[in-house]
Amino acid sequence: MPSLGSDTLSSKDRRRFTIDKLFQLITQTNNDDDIRSFSISVNEQTNNYTNGNSMDSHLIENDLRHLWDLLSQMIRKRLLKHEPCLLPELGAFVVIDHSSLDNENILIKEPFFVLDTTFARRHRLSRIKKSNLSSAISLSLQANGKSTHIEPNTTLSSFNMQTLDYVALQNESGLTREQLMTAISQIFGIIDKEIHPYRYCDLEFPQLGYFRISFGLAIFDFNDAFIDEFKLTLNTISTTND
Repeated sequence: MPSLGSDTLSSKDRRRFTIDKLFQLITQTNNDDDIRSFSISVNEQTNNYTNGNSMDSHLIENDLRHLWDLLSQMIRKRLLKHEPCLLPELGAFVVIDHSSLDNENILIKEPFFVLDTTFARRHRLSRIKKSNLSSAISLSLQANGKSTHIEPNTTLSSFNMQTLDYVALQNESGLTREQLMTAISQIFGIIDKEIHPYRYCDLEFPQLGYFRISFGLAIFDFNDAFIDEFKLTLNTISTTND
C-alpha cells in the first residue's frame, strides 16, 4: 500500500504544470481531434476520408520537443547578443540595467523576463517589479533598432518588439510554414489554457532556465550556466560598441 507521503507527492505532482505535461496535453488534444475527424469522415460515408487526414497536420511529440528546443536556443542566442525576444502572448525576454550592490552609480546588465500584462491579469498573476524596467526595455529596443516608448501597463504583444524568427525556425525544424505556425499556436495556446488549473508551473526552456509560477507569482529562473555565459558577453559587447 502506498504511504501517505507518496500520496501527497503524487497529488502535488498532479498540480504541477511541466514541459512533459504540456506535450502530453497537446498529444491528447491531437488524438481527440483525430478521433472526431475520423468519425466525421465515416458518418459522411466518403471513400476519400477527406477529413480523416488530420493526423498528417499534427506533429508527433518528438517534433514538438525539437521545436521547443530550437525556440529556447533562439531566445538564448538573442539574449547573449543583448537583443530582446517576444513570445506569443506570454511575455518578452529582455536585457535590463540594475544598480550594483556595491555602488548605485554602476549599472549592471542582466537578462530578465517580462510577463505580458494581459496574460498576468487573465490568470491573476503577480510579477516582480523593476523600477527602471520600462526605460531598460526602451534602451534594449533602441539597441536593436526599434525605439519604442513604453507606457505603464502596456501589453507587450501590442508593441513593436522583435519576435520569433519563423523563417529560421522553419528551416532548422524542417517543418512546413503551416505546421510551424500551427505548432507554435498550439503550444502557447495550451500554456495559456492550462496555467490556471495547475497551482504550480515549471516549464523548462533547455539551456536557458524555467518559467515558474508558484503561489500566484510568475518568474523566469535563468540557470547558472546561462548566467555565467551571459556574464562573459558583457565585456565583449561593451568593447564592440566602443
